[in-house]
Amino acid sequence: MNLEALAPRLSEEEAEDLLDLAADIRHDLGKYVVFEARFAGPDATVEERRAALRADLLATRRGPRGVEPAWAVWARLRPAELAGDPDVERIDAALAALRGVDLDGDAAELERAAALAAEVAEATRRLDARARRALGGDRG
Repeated sequence: MNLEALAPRLSEEEAEDLLDLAADIRHDLGKYVVFEARFAGPDATVEERRAALRADLLATRRGPRGVEPAWAVWARLRPAELAGDPDVERIDAALAALRGVDLDGDAAELERAAALAAEVAEATRRLDARARRALGGDRG
Protein backbone atom coordinates (compact mmCIF):
# COMPACT_ATOMS: atom_id res chain seq x y z
CA MET A 1 0.00 0.00 0.00
CA ASN A 2 1.16 3.51 -0.77
CA LEU A 3 2.50 5.37 2.29
CA GLU A 4 0.15 8.31 1.84
CA ALA A 5 -2.87 5.97 1.63
CA LEU A 6 -1.78 4.08 4.73
CA ALA A 7 -1.03 7.12 6.92
CA PRO A 8 -4.65 8.05 7.83
CA ARG A 9 -5.35 4.48 8.94
CA LEU A 10 -2.54 4.37 11.50
CA SER A 11 -2.81 5.02 15.21
CA GLU A 12 -0.46 7.60 16.67
CA GLU A 13 1.80 4.82 17.98
CA GLU A 14 1.82 3.02 14.61
CA ALA A 15 2.61 6.29 12.84
CA GLU A 16 5.54 6.94 15.19
CA ASP A 17 6.82 3.39 14.64
CA LEU A 18 6.65 3.84 10.87
CA LEU A 19 8.43 7.21 11.14
CA ASP A 20 11.20 5.55 13.15
CA LEU A 21 11.42 2.71 10.66
CA ALA A 22 11.67 5.10 7.70
CA ALA A 23 14.50 6.95 9.46
CA ASP A 24 16.25 3.63 10.19
CA ILE A 25 15.92 2.61 6.54
CA ARG A 26 17.38 5.91 5.39
CA HIS A 27 20.28 5.58 7.83
CA ASP A 28 21.04 1.87 7.97
CA LEU A 29 20.53 1.16 4.28
CA GLY A 30 20.47 4.45 2.39
CA LYS A 31 23.52 6.00 4.00
CA TYR A 32 25.75 2.95 4.06
CA VAL A 33 24.91 1.45 0.66
CA VAL A 34 26.91 4.35 -0.88
CA PHE A 35 29.20 5.26 2.02
CA GLU A 36 32.63 4.12 0.79
CA ALA A 37 31.87 4.80 -2.89
CA ARG A 38 31.31 8.50 -2.25
CA PHE A 39 34.82 8.77 -0.79
CA ALA A 40 36.35 6.97 -3.76
CA GLY A 41 35.55 9.93 -5.99
CA PRO A 42 35.56 10.23 -9.76
CA ASP A 43 39.33 9.75 -10.06
CA ALA A 44 39.33 6.40 -8.26
CA THR A 45 40.89 3.43 -10.00
CA VAL A 46 38.76 0.45 -10.97
CA GLU A 47 40.19 -1.48 -8.02
CA GLU A 48 39.41 1.35 -5.59
CA ARG A 49 35.83 1.50 -6.89
CA ARG A 50 35.54 -2.28 -6.65
CA ALA A 51 36.74 -2.26 -3.02
CA ALA A 52 34.34 0.56 -2.12
CA LEU A 53 31.38 -1.20 -3.75
CA ARG A 54 32.21 -4.47 -2.03
CA ALA A 55 32.27 -2.72 1.33
CA ASP A 56 29.06 -0.81 0.61
CA LEU A 57 27.08 -3.74 -0.77
CA LEU A 58 28.45 -6.78 1.02
CA ALA A 59 29.14 -5.19 4.42
CA THR A 60 26.50 -2.48 4.49
CA ARG A 61 26.01 -2.78 8.24
CA ARG A 62 28.80 -3.80 10.56
CA GLY A 63 28.42 -4.13 14.28
CA PRO A 64 28.33 -6.39 17.29
CA ARG A 65 25.78 -8.65 15.57
CA GLY A 66 28.07 -9.15 12.59
CA VAL A 67 28.08 -7.99 8.99
CA GLU A 68 25.00 -7.63 6.79
CA PRO A 69 24.89 -7.11 3.03
CA ALA A 70 22.51 -4.47 1.70
CA TRP A 71 19.77 -6.96 0.81
CA ALA A 72 19.84 -8.48 4.32
CA VAL A 73 19.49 -5.01 5.88
CA TRP A 74 16.50 -4.40 3.60
CA ALA A 75 14.96 -7.80 4.38
CA ARG A 76 15.20 -6.98 8.09
CA LEU A 77 13.79 -3.45 7.80
CA ARG A 78 11.41 -3.65 4.83
CA PRO A 79 7.93 -2.52 5.94
CA ALA A 80 5.51 -5.24 4.83
CA GLU A 81 2.59 -2.83 5.12
CA LEU A 82 4.16 -0.71 2.36
CA ALA A 83 4.24 -3.45 -0.27
CA GLY A 84 3.25 -1.64 -3.44
CA ASP A 85 4.66 1.72 -2.38
CA PRO A 86 6.67 3.18 -5.29
CA ASP A 87 9.84 3.81 -3.27
CA VAL A 88 9.67 0.37 -1.64
CA GLU A 89 9.29 -1.16 -5.11
CA ARG A 90 12.29 0.86 -6.38
CA ILE A 91 14.42 -0.40 -3.49
CA ASP A 92 13.21 -3.97 -4.07
CA ALA A 93 14.09 -3.79 -7.79
CA ALA A 94 17.47 -2.11 -7.34
CA LEU A 95 18.56 -4.55 -4.63
CA ALA A 96 17.39 -7.53 -6.69
CA ALA A 97 19.49 -6.23 -9.58
CA LEU A 98 22.45 -5.61 -7.27
CA ARG A 99 22.42 -9.23 -6.14
CA GLY A 100 23.16 -10.17 -9.75
CA VAL A 101 25.98 -7.68 -10.28
CA ASP A 102 29.44 -9.13 -10.77
CA LEU A 103 31.70 -7.12 -8.46
CA ASP A 104 34.65 -8.82 -10.16
CA GLY A 105 33.41 -7.48 -13.49
CA ASP A 106 34.69 -4.68 -15.66
CA ALA A 107 34.38 -0.93 -15.11
CA ALA A 108 30.97 -0.83 -16.81
CA GLU A 109 29.61 -3.47 -14.43
CA LEU A 110 30.95 -1.49 -11.47
CA GLU A 111 29.31 1.68 -12.79
CA ARG A 112 26.04 -0.23 -13.06
CA ALA A 113 26.41 -1.34 -9.43
CA ALA A 114 27.18 2.22 -8.31
CA ALA A 115 24.13 3.56 -10.15
CA LEU A 116 21.88 0.93 -8.57
CA ALA A 117 23.29 1.65 -5.10
CA ALA A 118 22.67 5.37 -5.65
CA GLU A 119 19.10 4.54 -6.68
CA VAL A 120 18.62 2.66 -3.38
CA ALA A 121 20.03 5.59 -1.40
CA GLU A 122 17.79 8.10 -3.18
CA ALA A 123 14.66 5.95 -2.71
CA THR A 124 15.38 5.62 1.03
CA ARG A 125 15.70 9.40 1.33
CA ARG A 126 12.44 9.91 -0.57
CA LEU A 127 10.64 7.32 1.54
CA ASP A 128 11.79 8.98 4.76
CA ALA A 129 10.83 12.47 3.52
CA ARG A 130 7.41 11.23 2.44
CA ALA A 131 6.93 9.52 5.82
CA ARG A 132 7.76 12.74 7.65
CA ARG A 133 5.26 14.66 5.50
CA ALA A 134 2.48 12.05 5.67
CA LEU A 135 2.91 11.12 9.32
CA GLY A 136 3.78 14.51 10.78
CA GLY A 137 7.40 13.90 11.73
CA ASP A 138 9.72 16.85 11.81
CA ARG A 139 13.15 15.18 11.89
CA GLY A 140 15.69 16.21 9.26
